[in-house]
This record gives sequence, structure tokens and C-alpha cells, in this order.
Amino acid sequence: MEILRVSRDVYGQEVLEGVSWDLLPVAVGIGVLVIVGHLIWRLMRGKRGA
Repeated sequence: MEILRVSRDVYGQEVLEGVSWDLLPVAVGIGVLVIVGHLIWRLMRGKRGA
């Protein structure tokens, strides 16, 4: 699996073309874990003041 795609331009220099779409489910999964973890933490902490 290529994480980053690179190619060569007319002058022979490496050029970054993009990021692999294979990582999209990983990013979504981490985002969901952060949101659910934050909700659980807030529920366990309870309400304080204000």
C-alpha cells in the first residue's frame, strides 16, 4: 500500500501527487473513536457547576 504517491516532473524532480484513499477508513474510524470516547468521558464526569 502506497501512502503517498509521487511522480517525476519534466525536470526529473519528485512531485507529490496525493494521498492514498486506502487510509480513509482508518481516519474515519479514529474520528469515531475520539467522538465516542469524548461522549463517554463527559457522561462519566457528570455535570459540574454552571
